[in-house]
Amino acid sequence: MNHLQKQILFFLEECNRERCVSKIAEKYDKNLEVVRAELVILANKNLIAIKKSTTGKISRATISPKGKQCFREATAIVTKASVQGQINELKQKLSALEASFLRAQENPTGENKQSLLDNANTVHSVANGLNSFFKVGMDIFK
Repeated sequence: MNHLQKQILFFLEECNRERCVSKIAEKYDKNLEVVRAELVILANKNLIAIKKSTTGKISRATISPKGKQCFREATAIVTKASVQGQINELKQKLSALEASFLRAQENPTGENKQSLLDNANTVHSVANGLNSFFKVGMDIFK
């Protein structure tokens, strides 16, 4: 399961109700067709249920019980090493963000500002991934 598929499952589980494709695409800043392609894969694995519009395009999605279980297994914290790996990835991304911030502060060119924005988006994405990683981990240990 790729990162976007995990994010989609997390979003659907967190909402715990049917969500429209445009809301999912907006949440993860992805193209509608990219999200629809991932939804087809998840639906083919029976991890979600989808509804189609009158034009035949996927319009809404809901996580299935099998999808909830698969998501929990795919994101569960199982070892100290997996936690340390997530922490190390976040540290690397934060270091890159700090470096790009300092560059943009010293020399506010368009390129440096874009680099800062790109690094901020990357940190945001990693942090979102960590949120689901730890949420599921905490559920397991309750």
